[in-house]
Amino acid sequence: MQNALEVFSDAGNAEKTADTLLEMGKTYCQMGENDFAQESYYNSLELYKDTEDLIGEGYAYVGMAEILEKRNRYDESRNTYHKAIKKFKKAGDSEKEAKVVSHLASTLEAQGAYHDAIYEHERSLEINKKEKDLASELYNYGRILKLKNKIKANKPTKSEFLILIGYLGLLILGELVTTYYNMEIGLLIHFSVLAALLVQSSLTKSFTYATLLRSMMVLPIIRIIGLTMPLMNIPTLYLFPIIAIPLFASSIALMKIQGINRKRVGLIGGNLKVQLIIALTGPFLGFIEYNILHPLPLIHTFDATNLLFGVIILTISTGLAEELLFRGIVQKNAEDVLGMAIGLLYTSLLFTSLHIGWIYITDLIFVFCVAIFYGYAFQKTRSILGITISHGLSNSVLFLVMPFFIF
Repeated sequence: MQNALEVFSDAGNAEKTADTLLEMGKTYCQMGENDFAQESYYNSLELYKDTEDLIGEGYAYVGMAEILEKRNRYDESRNTYHKAIKKFKKAGDSEKEAKVVSHLASTLEAQGAYHDAIYEHERSLEINKKEKDLASELYNYGRILKLKNKIKANKPTKSEFLILIGYLGLLILGELVTTYYNMEIGLLIHFSVLAALLVQSSLTKSFTYATLLRSMMVLPIIRIIGLTMPLMNIPTLYLFPIIAIPLFASSIALMKIQGINRKRVGLIGGNLKVQLIIALTGPFLGFIEYNILHPLPLIHTFDATNLLFGVIILTISTGLAEELLFRGIVQKNAEDVLGMAIGLLYTSLLFTSLHIGWIYITDLIFVFCVAIFYGYAFQKTRSILGITISHGLSNSVLFLVMPFFIF
């Protein structure tokens, strides 16, 4: 094979040289010579790029990804598999695209991210059905079934569970101290929680557990930003988008780090009839909460312009920002570690803890019930469209409408 490489190289045949390098990479890989294999794949990739051979590029990326997977460098492996998928997709080779998606799923399964692995196998399965590839369909069905059984048996360790309860308790303590005793001490508690989450997420070996801890880091950040920003002269309505900016930034960063797309966090339409029904619960929920809190209006006059402007701000800043973070990311990660039911409960408690500042115990019970409802709706639909609109309308009725009509 080395002689063939020299012949093709001397003849200036880049395509044949690239093919030979690709085969050499496969041979080295079988021999366990991963460094030589990686070099061969890389060199073949460069030649395939020069000849604009998309299929060849895809194969080279797959080879490089497989070596990274063998070395347990799963994040890098997934990134490389994604590059291969793009090449095969651009070349119109759906069969190869589907196979690489299945390979990508195996890296997630190896790290215990079973829900994400199922999603990738389902994505591969959709392509198999279009291509009428029965053998691959059966393979993906089999993997999905095994993964679902693993999910049922998957439980956090006792120490992981107790640590998560501890973090919840510290967040609640921080909110209670901030609200009822001393803001500076409360701020110190939130800083301590943030530091602990940062350190532990970096040291833990469990991929799904580390991912959950990283996503929870946003919670103390929310409170730290809210307590330290100089907002004295800013109208209350404008505080919401100011706080929402770091929420959106954190959510986008977490999605990038986890390698998940918008569909995985619920940024899809889903069944629009169901989403509409969920959305229409918003005004009713807002009416109930107003009768608990009786807040002052966030707009000076009740007119169409102020109302529309306020609804848009609240829907984006509280509805979309909070649902994307809590349901789309934190709850998804909690489900991977704790299971569907406990994950829903835990996320709802986290969400409720950040509302302690409203003081009323009745409102905390109400917020917890709403969090359970929104979380359950997300579990059933895997879309945050309806709950985002419901959340936005609820706050709009609470802060923009009811204060002008009920005294």
